[in-house]
Amino acid sequence: MDARRWRPSTEGAFLGRERPIGLYVLETGGCEGCFMEIESLKGSAFALEQAGFVCVSDPADADWLLLTGAVTRVCAEMVDRVWRAMPPGRSLIAVGACAVDGGPFPASYATLGGLQALTPVRRAIPGCPPAPQEILRALQELARV
Repeated sequence: MDARRWRPSTEGAFLGRERPIGLYVLETGGCEGCFMEIESLKGSAFALEQAGFVCVSDPADADWLLLTGAVTRVCAEMVDRVWRAMPPGRSLIAVGACAVDGGPFPASYATLGGLQALTPVRRAIPGCPPAPQEILRALQELARV
């Protein structure tokens, strides 16, 4: 099976960059649907690395933080710790309805809702969950800015 025919175009992916953009993915709470869609980008069908991105396991190596799920009170400190561990020039990207505005988890005793009410977000990718193609397209658009 040739998966290339389903891959989004990666023409001009690096756009003059010397290295791929490092993505650190953080799931803060929810159904993990958005997290699974991001994970699927690592497979052969989407060619994440050919598009100019690489997922990293250490926030110190990340350029962008992709956050999925509603921000729970338990995870808020972890989000802050990860954010401070990232180098200057970092960007915060909310992936999915829960991360964007809390989705079905509005601010309550257990959650703080979505990121847009808490901190500036460089890019919001709506959906429940957004398709991998939509996530990759949004990342590519942001990389061009």
